[in-house]
Amino acid sequence: MKYVKLTARPNTWFKEGTEVFDYDFDYSEKKRITLEVFEKDWKPYNMILCRGIRIVENPKSEGECFQIGEEYEDGEFCNLDEFDVEIIDE
Repeated sequence: MKYVKLTARPNTWFKEGTEVFDYDFDYSEKKRITLEVFEKDWKPYNMILCRGIRIVENPKSEGECFQIGEEYEDGEFCNLDEFDVEIIDE
């Protein structure tokens, strides 16, 4: 089966260089989005709902339980141009 590997680019929502995964699963499961779903549900809109690692920039907006620079799991609806996209077999 073919999957899409999405790696965060610099200066985007998620931590640069980290891979994001299917939003509908816990980040620890690291379930990639299938190529079929990517092509049908996300690519036509140039957007994707995914889950990954974020770095706290503003504790007041991200949750005061976090410190600046701390990493945490987050989900977001992002433009596809925020990621390097690679098709892989798994």
